[in-house]
Amino acid sequence: MKEKEIIQLLEQVKKGEITPKDAMLQLKLEPFEELGYAKIDHHRGLRQGISEVIYGSGKTVEQIEGIVKRMLDRGEYNILITRLSKEKADNLQKNINLKYDLVSQIGIVNRKAEITASTKIVVATGGTSDIPIAEEAAVTAEVLGNYVERLYDVG
Repeated sequence: MKEKEIIQLLEQVKKGEITPKDAMLQLKLEPFEELGYAKIDHHRGLRQGISEVIYGSGKTVEQIEGIVKRMLDRGEYNILITRLSKEKADNLQKNINLKYDLVSQIGIVNRKAEITASTKIVVATGGTSDIPIAEEAAVTAEVLGNYVERLYDVG
């Protein structure tokens, strides 16, 4: 649940559209969701400023899909899946609207492109072999609302 949604919930309580008890129930249910193979932290965005990031390397396609669908059900956007192989991305794209970046090996679901930062991040590499890791950092920073300038092979 994002800060904006909590404020809306509190406004509903104030207007009498929802009882304080029902609002508390929504807040109690919201923080964590246990899936058996993963525990999703739905309040991470509220506490940390960014939603949970899915580490794709150690998960099956079915696990990733399950996590993504639950996050989508809760209204999450800019869902990042890092260290995602092309094979897994291809399989996920059958059931999920996933944008995949082969160089960074990042999948993004429910992309909401917006720049929220007031400064610029520069991602630089000394050589071309560093580009995949640099792209992982650059794409992540962009999805999190930053303007990114890339300077590759400057060494």
